[in-house]
Amino acid sequence: MNGTRLHYVSGGRGRPVLFLHGFPQTWMAWRKVMPRLAGEHTVIAVDLRGVGRSALEKDGYDKETLATDIHQLVNRLGLGEVSVVGADFGGQVAYAYARMHREEVRSLVVIEAALPGFGGEMLYTGSYHFLFHMVPELPERLIDGNERYYLTRFVCGPERDCEKASIEPSLVDEYVRAYSRPGRLSAALEYYRALPTDADANRAGAGPKLKQPVLALGGERGLGTLPTEQLRRVAEDVTGDVIDGADHWVAEQRPDELAARIQTFLRRCCP
Repeated sequence: MNGTRLHYVSGGRGRPVLFLHGFPQTWMAWRKVMPRLAGEHTVIAVDLRGVGRSALEKDGYDKETLATDIHQLVNRLGLGEVSVVGADFGGQVAYAYARMHREEVRSLVVIEAALPGFGGEMLYTGSYHFLFHMVPELPERLIDGNERYYLTRFVCGPERDCEKASIEPSLVDEYVRAYSRPGRLSAALEYYRALPTDADANRAGAGPKLKQPVLALGGERGLGTLPTEQLRRVAEDVTGDVIDGADHWVAEQRPDELAARIQTFLRRCCP
């Protein structure tokens, strides 16, 4: 697809729902959410370009190219109109997909994601890792050999206490394996380095506000109401809320509640 090879998993039966992960996740971030929707939907979770078992590429990590990857996969699978669910960078890819292929997106769910070009830039100075990850070569050299320490701290907090953060250690193990493979961390950091390009593309390609129903969710200790505020700048029909007790990792920390929110939204908007 789009000159690359994508790994995905699927199950269930019914109207398709596509799941897109963020950093430093893989499709596994959705492993507890997907089964709860599979009774009513065909669920598909993808490893984005350069991540997990998908192909490693030298370039193409801007969100429009990533959205094109996914669009071509959807066409290859013959899914037709889809609902797209994205968290973090996956949410940015989901928005790019929706604005580029408006007639092919039934609904959109964006979780813990800020949109470049519509205020997402405010996070660059508010969180150290944005500017750090955007520096060419430096973060790879500093993190190389220390992936477990860095990613555990990134996901589970400065104390690296995954139990306290409500994150399963086995999930962190999966992420460490995925991003410790040669070239994989550099590919992931290109997602950050593409953010200025993404901002320009979003502003240039925004067009009229999206008409599809949109669900925007933030974690209570994460982005809060920011996803709702930003999605309302680009979409007409936005339902927004905050997930109590969650920070950035909503699918890992509150999978039952998240699945219920998505299922309720889909039943209401897209029966």
